[in-house]
Amino acid sequence: MSEPVEPTPTPLAVPVLSGTLVTLRPHSVGDLDAVLERCVDPMTQRYTTIPLQYTREMAREYLTGLLEPSPAFASWAIEVEARYAGTIDLRSLPVDVGAGDLGFVTHPAFRGRGVMSEAVSLVVGHAFDTLGWQTVRWQAHAGNWGSAKAVWRAGFPVPVFVPDLLLERGKLVDGWNSTLHADSDRQPVAPWDDVVAALTR
Repeated sequence: MSEPVEPTPTPLAVPVLSGTLVTLRPHSVGDLDAVLERCVDPMTQRYTTIPLQYTREMAREYLTGLLEPSPAFASWAIEVEARYAGTIDLRSLPVDVGAGDLGFVTHPAFRGRGVMSEAVSLVVGHAFDTLGWQTVRWQAHAGNWGSAKAVWRAGFPVPVFVPDLLLERGKLVDGWNSTLHADSDRQPVAPWDDVVAALTR
């Protein structure tokens, strides 16, 4: 008797999502120069696991990987005024109820303009309202206030400080963790000053 054949997982679609400020779209080879600029930016390297000696060929390989449909992740280029402004993605977790991790990084030229806040809201809405996920998890390096503010605006609870949460270039680093559920109202749960106070006390 032959073994049952496991169904092939369906790749996660990357539909165009539009807000008032940003458009989220699939990446393209035309994003190469801007992706390279983002990846060599000192703040990006401080708060991500991007290799410190990042090259143009690495950026090309990264983009090539994003162009392949995958059941494990969906990754959008963030576009503002017809320019690449960052990347945001969902990475699925192997749980029955539908869940995944949210990750994002902003091009340095577009920080402080609310770009990532709107992108996070669009992607979280897609995860819950289209994919039917029940949980979206966010993690970041402790001290990454820009990332924390973007998820706070989308309704994520005040992050929890977790020692040694993340693995970065061969060492464990402290991190922040927060989880949003499908039945949340997706509005800030507390004033931003209260969030800062909770994470700095």
